[in-house]
Amino acid sequence: MMHMTMIHWIVAGIFLLLFLILTLLASREKNIKTMLTMIFGSFLMTVAAAVISLIVLDKYTKKAKILTYNTQQDLAHESVIVRGVLQNVGDYEIGYCTLEIRVSNRQQGGRASSYFTPTKSLDFMKDAGNRVNTVTEEKDVAENLAPGEKKNFYTSVRYPSYFEDPKYSLKLYCH
Repeated sequence: MMHMTMIHWIVAGIFLLLFLILTLLASREKNIKTMLTMIFGSFLMTVAAAVISLIVLDKYTKKAKILTYNTQQDLAHESVIVRGVLQNVGDYEIGYCTLEIRVSNRQQGGRASSYFTPTKSLDFMKDAGNRVNTVTEEKDVAENLAPGEKKNFYTSVRYPSYFEDPKYSLKLYCH
C-alpha cells in the first residue's frame, strides 16, 4: 500500500470528478446499452489514468538515497552483509523503502583460463543448466521516513557456494 500525500488525494479527487462528469454526460444517451458501454469505458479510462498518474506522482514525490554503505562477506554462511545509511531527500513522508540487492558471479579469467587447465571431454556439460550467475533479493529496510530523516539499515543475502568473486549492486525503491 502506498503512502498517500495531499497531492495524491487531490489527483484522485480530480479523476473521480472526471468520472462523474463523464457518467453524467453518458446518462443523456437514450439507448441503455450504449449508455452502459459509455459509463464502463469512462470507468476504465479514468481508473487507468488515475493509477498511472499516482504511480508517476509517487516516483517524483518519494525520494530517498543511500548515503553510505559497506559490504562484508560472511564466508561461514556464504552470504553478503550490507550495512548503511539512507535518507529521505524529498519533501514528503515515505511509507517504506525496499532495497534490491543483486549479487553476481564475477568469473576469474573466463575462456582464457580454460586453455591452461586440464578438463575432461564432456566436463563442460556438467551442472551447466542449474547454475545461476545472479542472485537478486528485495529487503524492506525502512518505514515511515519523515522528510530529511536518516535511517541505518542492515541486511544479508545468501549466494551459492560456487561464486568465485561476487560483485554487489544496490537499488533503492521508496513508496
